Amino acid sequence: MDPYVYPNTKILINKLNIQDEQELINIEAQLLIASILDIHTISDTLDFNDYRSLKTIHHFLFEDLYSWAGEFRTVNIYKSERVLNGLSVTYSDYSRIDTDLLAIFNWAILIDWTQENPQLPSNFAKFMTDIWRVHPYREGNTRAVSIFMKLFADKKDLTFNAELLSQNVGYLRNALVMAAIDEAPENSYLHRIITDALSLVNPIEAELSEEKQQSYQIIRQYDITNYEEKPFDTIKDK
Repeated sequence: MDPYVYPNTKILINKLNIQDEQELINIEAQLLIASILDIHTISDTLDFNDYRSLKTIHHFLFEDLYSWAGEFRTVNIYKSERVLNGLSVTYSDYSRIDTDLLAIFNWAILIDWTQENPQLPSNFAKFMTDIWRVHPYREGNTRAVSIFMKLFADKKDLTFNAELLSQNVGYLRNALVMAAIDEAPENSYLHRIITDALSLVNPIEAELSEEKQQSYQIIRQYDITNYEEKPFDTIKDK
């Protein structure tokens, strides 16, 4: 039994007691926008060398809706992915979330996070993918990780066009799925958008060409412009 959802549903238990799936999606999106606008108020308090900064960000984003905001999940999860022909990414076992994140952040400490690093886009994409693959929360992982990476880039004085990611959320999530495959990951999709995000010197004035916009519409043979987020299922302990 999944302790995070209302009985016989896939709807997450929430502070507003919303039990209609679409209404919950709409309210969550509205609350999330408000939280993102104020995220700068906590950025100076974050230690980006400590994986627990992820907890602070997730709590800030979702505290108005979920009692478990900022707390790592206590169940194992999976999601059927269209771009994986119905298979799921293998996310971290909930008992290993802390251990896996600690190893990832220990790796990140050793990286040169400057524009002079020729491997910066690859390192940035790897850092994001590795955190995302852990999927530490029952819900809200892609959004929390995206915000973390934006704040991380700001801390490292990197020019980073976060709007590019938020405007192409369907592409971003599916690109993360492809990059997180255990065997033979396909990193090119994520590397493309991360490289573009890091290369845009003036993201406020820069406009994507029609050709560039189209490059964020296809993952493998799938058109992901109408991507719809689906709920996770839980895996029973063996």
